[in-house]
Amino acid sequence: MGLDENLENLHAIDREYRHLEKAVAVLQWDQETYLPSKGVEERAEQLAVLQRIAHERLASTETGRLLKDLGSSHEHPSGDPELPSIDRDFLKVMRRNYDRAVQLPGDFVSNAARAVGLSQAAWAEARRNNDFPQFLPHLKTMIAIAQKKAEYWGFKRENAYDGLLDSYEPNMTAQDITAVFRPLQDRLVSLLRHIAAQPQPDNSFLKLDYDTNKQVQFNRLLLEHLGFDTNRGRLDISVHPFTTSLGFDDIRITTRYFKNNLLSSIFSVIHESGHAFYELGFPRELQGTCLADGASMAVHESQSRFWENVIGRSRSFWETLFPKLQAYFPEQLQQLTVNVFYQAVNYVHPSLIRVDADEVSYSLHIILRFELEKQLFSGTLAPEDLPEVWRRQMKDLLGVEPETDADGVLQDVHWSMGAFGYFPSYALGNLYGLQIRQRLLRDLPNLDELIAQGWFEPVHHWLQDQIYVWGRRLDPAELLSKLTGEKLSPIPFIEYLEAKYKHGTIDKT
Repeated sequence: MGLDENLENLHAIDREYRHLEKAVAVLQWDQETYLPSKGVEERAEQLAVLQRIAHERLASTETGRLLKDLGSSHEHPSGDPELPSIDRDFLKVMRRNYDRAVQLPGDFVSNAARAVGLSQAAWAEARRNNDFPQFLPHLKTMIAIAQKKAEYWGFKRENAYDGLLDSYEPNMTAQDITAVFRPLQDRLVSLLRHIAAQPQPDNSFLKLDYDTNKQVQFNRLLLEHLGFDTNRGRLDISVHPFTTSLGFDDIRITTRYFKNNLLSSIFSVIHESGHAFYELGFPRELQGTCLADGASMAVHESQSRFWENVIGRSRSFWETLFPKLQAYFPEQLQQLTVNVFYQAVNYVHPSLIRVDADEVSYSLHIILRFELEKQLFSGTLAPEDLPEVWRRQMKDLLGVEPETDADGVLQDVHWSMGAFGYFPSYALGNLYGLQIRQRLLRDLPNLDELIAQGWFEPVHHWLQDQIYVWGRRLDPAELLSKLTGEKLSPIPFIEYLEAKYKHGTIDKT
């Protein structure tokens, strides 16, 4: 069998695996949005069957043989050096995916998928009922599955967490992340103290009653304003906002609505749109392959956090948009200026809920979760002690303490999915995002003017040409180096925040 035929056969396996993966995503999206409560158990069985079939296809002996015949090995994953660069990148990613998959038994994969389906449903109900003990058995199961997965991948118990982190951020360990988070934590805590010592703007009007149907209508306008292509995606409602890819031209995002929290749905939509733009921006030549994916979850989060904070919390952004928001809520907002709203959007005060946190304290929410995950997988923290330890450490780090588990340990969906190691991606994404911004400003020095005009096409084109075009062809460090010539650093992000809040609050002019 020739080189070209081997490559085509390997692509065929990858395409089939991707189709199965997207079918799983459809069922998971439906479970989070429209599935009737009594359909959960059968849905878990459906997911288990599909994920077992997908796993068997990827981990098949045929996949291993084709990779070997194409010269791909552990030592040389990219295969034959004579191959075109895009084929070598394809082999590199397929080798990584295959090596991970082949070490997991099929029964383990299907049982894990079944457990996740039940766990997510249990978490949603436990959160509604503020009932951590109801979720605890499922949490223990998710932890055990994650530990076993890391063991299958060859990680010892003492560094199992590194194996989980590597799933989301290739080649980064807990030690690497700790080295970045420590200076980040110190500077953020210092900045928070500086801000707390100054008078803060009034944001009480954001907690008035805002009709949720009108919020829905405004968010449709917001999507159009941002440049979201509703022919290739849609917005729905879920307990926890998320983005998922159901196909190359089918990206779903969700948000949630609260009558007395105007910003929650708005900034969730902006955040998830950032994820969606990345997914929608991969070039057609990567369609249907493992390369049509983000470089890592932290790079993915760099896109959502960039849109949410750098763009969405800028004064320029609201110059055009605030009058439109006022038109939906004249009673609550008509007497306000864009400056007053801009200050309220950037109000800094440690809060209980991560997804509603300001951009200064947000990363501290992530550091809290990162430290708890390290303790869970080192064996120094028992799952049943999580609520109390969560409250204590949140008080120490952020100065606030949840009165309920729904506002504390139960607030995030991630652990119910077994997504241990995902949380650091958010804070790392903040760091990637600000280093990317530095390069973007060199190429688009009139960025603020473009944002004020609501003209995002140049921004979309720049991100497309510099980041999206690579898909998963480059590792995060390679992508950052190509863009900026630098390694990952917390300094640009810290300096951005310190400059923005140097007077204890944002500029009032």
